[in-house]
Amino acid sequence: MKLRKNTSNFYFITFFQLLLFSGFCSYAKAQISDSVRVHLDSCLHILKDNSLYSKRVNWKSIQKKVFEKAKTAKNKSEAFEAMKIAFDALGDMHAAYYHLDQSYVLENKNLISRYTDSIKAGWKSGPRIEGKMLGQIAYLRVPYIGVTKQEQINSYGNWLYNEVAKLKNLNPKGWIIDLRLNGGGNIRPMLAGLAPFFKDGIISYYINNKGQSEDESSFRDGDFLMDGKVQVQINNKIPNFPDAQVAVLTGSGTGSSGEITAAVFSKRNNTILIGDDTAGLANATNGFVFNHNKTYFRISTAYIADSKKKKFPEIIKPDVYIRGNESFNNINYDKAVKKAIEYLKQK
Repeated sequence: MKLRKNTSNFYFITFFQLLLFSGFCSYAKAQISDSVRVHLDSCLHILKDNSLYSKRVNWKSIQKKVFEKAKTAKNKSEAFEAMKIAFDALGDMHAAYYHLDQSYVLENKNLISRYTDSIKAGWKSGPRIEGKMLGQIAYLRVPYIGVTKQEQINSYGNWLYNEVAKLKNLNPKGWIIDLRLNGGGNIRPMLAGLAPFFKDGIISYYINNKGQSEDESSFRDGDFLMDGKVQVQINNKIPNFPDAQVAVLTGSGTGSSGEITAAVFSKRNNTILIGDDTAGLANATNGFVFNHNKTYFRISTAYIADSKKKKFPEIIKPDVYIRGNESFNNINYDKAVKKAIEYLKQK
């Protein structure tokens, strides 16, 4: 995901805001130092007010459990274990909690069990953008792109865009866009690099936990925009080809921003999704930094919605299921690729 802009925004919480958050809960406070009490109040406030899954939680009960667990904590580091209770209650598989050298991420056992040996091996080889012709069909692998600085975003966006342009010059009959090793990262270089496949117009919004729409995303003149601002400066543009036949490959390794990319393509004409269900992380995350930059939360804060503000499911399902048996080292033997070629040749 996100991240937003890159599916993660960062919110810096001031000491005065932390004081305002205190008084959030009265349980066990008499036994806790003021600094730990204010810290826990602040943590709980951030989660309750911003989490996409806030309504899942009985906050009164969770607050009681957190303060009871932290009643002997002498400092914020010792209160780290107590805050895990709140994260567990949210069940946010996209979330992360960091304090100094301590970290906590919920174990997504169901998703881990779905990873095939071929996906694990593909990740070990490292993320790379790969374009090639498979006969008359263009094949383009779009990996995880974990960049944050604008210089890097521009670099990866142009790299992907240039691969698209090279393949387009070979006049392919159809396109395969492989997202099965795309576990997420920054959405901006992904959609900027794939902009030639789309016509102008709005493609998505984020819907926060209060039902409000925000962060409009769109394409215009071959550029990817967020809230009307171009996100990547493309150096050598080519004419768009929004009517091209495209097969998008998805699977358990398709997560976060990779899933959002698949969701955006699913609303495009002349497009089919082939493969398996995605990871189930198709939402937007935000980062919250506070406690003098010593504590950081990443939590899911918004659903992804289409141009009509209809929410996408968090698991993106393919139109045609082809499960397992990926062959990333020899793509010609890959079952999903074979199915995609078969489909595209019929068009």
